[in-house]
Amino acid sequence: MRAETEATRLSRRRFVAAGAAGAALTQMSWAQEIAPPQPGAPPDDAARIAAGNDADEHMTIPVMINGQGPFRFVVDTGADRSVIAEDLAVTLGLVRGTEVSVQGVVRSFATRVVPIANLSFGSVNRRNLVMPMLPRTYMGADGYLGLDAVDGARVTLDFANRALKISTSRSQTAFQTRRSTEAYVPVRGSMGHLRSLNCRVDGVATTCFLDTGAQISVGNTMLLKSLIEENPGLRTLGLLPITGITGGVIMGAVVRVDRIHLHSVSFSDAVVAIADMAIFDVWGLSNQPALLIGMNFLRQFAQVSIDYGMKEIRFDLASMLLARAG
Repeated sequence: MRAETEATRLSRRRFVAAGAAGAALTQMSWAQEIAPPQPGAPPDDAARIAAGNDADEHMTIPVMINGQGPFRFVVDTGADRSVIAEDLAVTLGLVRGTEVSVQGVVRSFATRVVPIANLSFGSVNRRNLVMPMLPRTYMGADGYLGLDAVDGARVTLDFANRALKISTSRSQTAFQTRRSTEAYVPVRGSMGHLRSLNCRVDGVATTCFLDTGAQISVGNTMLLKSLIEENPGLRTLGLLPITGITGGVIMGAVVRVDRIHLHSVSFSDAVVAIADMAIFDVWGLSNQPALLIGMNFLRQFAQVSIDYGMKEIRFDLASMLLARAG
């Protein structure tokens, strides 16, 4: 009875609804050959962009397309490609191109790509992007900014001040000393696929990565299997629907873990969903314990900085320290 109560409570809070939107974008099966996304040039200077939230607590920022806008795009570090709402593409008069199939959490969606000559946000300017179109009813936004838009830069999600900061990677600037309230997590990978191997979930060695397009943190079934081997008494708290931006629903099993250690950062009494989403295949993590860290964890910090050039993640612990002091 407690499991049903817990699952119902989380469902009322929209804990998982639309939570894997970013994951739905990462795998694309192209009907014709299209060049893979190339890392964009880093910004010339730091840019602070006022951010908002959509209905599912994703961070959104204003984006200009071909000199028009601004339009509200979700910042999605889990998606390889940026996408645009179909109705916005029509309004802007963008010419439809190659037919593609976008693989989502539950199903694939046939659509076409449109060329974007110029996309800008803050001091960042990306040219000649190719974006698939998706229905606004699935996305709930004008579009999603993926790794093709932010790779090569340093992206800071400033939750305390409701802003996104885009700046040059630390690898291209003078070394900056870490602050006492800042936790540093080294990561590895390429083309924006940055992952940490120094993560343990209740003692289980786990590969994790950050996905700002996901509202809920999700582990794969290999993680659940390993957790049960360590703790045979582990029980699921119920099932919750995970909806993707290509439509459809997949059910995730809700579990509570005692502690997640991510290098020097830890989460206690954490609730995650378990589902074999497409993003684990895309990142090559289907056959090992893996955890996607979504916005429900990230928003516990004052700031989270992802440096794609230096390959590091920094968590500002100021808000946590203030909470403990209070």
